[in-house]
Amino acid sequence: MKRITFIVFIGLVVCAALFACGCTESQPAETGTPEAEAGGSLLVYCGAGMREPMDEIADLFEEQEGITIQYTYGGSAQLLSQIELYQTGDAYMPGATSYIDSAIAKGFVDKTEKVVYHVMAMVVPKGNPAGIQTLEDLTKPGVRVAIGEPTGPAVGQAAKKMLEKDGMWEAVEANCVVKSGTVNELLVYVSMNQADAAIIWEDLYNEEAMDLIDIPLEEGFVKVVPIGTLTFSENPENAEKFIRFVASDEGLAIFEKHGFTTYPDEKYGM
Repeated sequence: MKRITFIVFIGLVVCAALFACGCTESQPAETGTPEAEAGGSLLVYCGAGMREPMDEIADLFEEQEGITIQYTYGGSAQLLSQIELYQTGDAYMPGATSYIDSAIAKGFVDKTEKVVYHVMAMVVPKGNPAGIQTLEDLTKPGVRVAIGEPTGPAVGQAAKKMLEKDGMWEAVEANCVVKSGTVNELLVYVSMNQADAAIIWEDLYNEEAMDLIDIPLEEGFVKVVPIGTLTFSENPENAEKFIRFVASDEGLAIFEKHGFTTYPDEKYGM
């Protein structure tokens, strides 16, 4: 499944990856329509990094409840901006609790569930030609680094905070060849050897196309991924039913199948 989806991502963003240069902001490649269908349908704004398990959850939910799910995938901040602009839809699932906290403060989200963890890691091209072993290696001259846009997807925000905490942000930013609007684009840069390393969520690692470099927990970041109902949903009962399903044993089993650690977990103490 990961291999098939990964190939699709390559097809979608290969042109952008070939012509991209410098630390310019990339526009998210995965977005849907901001208008929910009438009747037995829900519109869910979802972080791009959860696409595989959430697509599978949607199929199972429709099979059991007869309610179809329409997703808008993208970076967490971009999705929140869409929610604020359109004020329509039924649920929001960003890549970190900070985004849903912001949505709650704006009055857009009410009921919430904590679902899984995002754990930061690095990926490098197969064989690790640049010899990347630690975060500090990303500061070496000539190393090409890919990160998420710090004002966009949750992975970009977390990467900047992590590197600032460790006193390496300015040096790593100087080596940046791309700041991507979605975490999935970072995988493409690494797989095509357009970057020597990228900071991603560990659950997105594709072992057939890249190598994984762990970031020690004391240096890195762990984020809780939540889901919440939108206050302007026209189907609030169904919206709540869906977020409960995502956080149910059935939903969490699907996330585990795709390599996620489900909430709660003693290892992360949160």
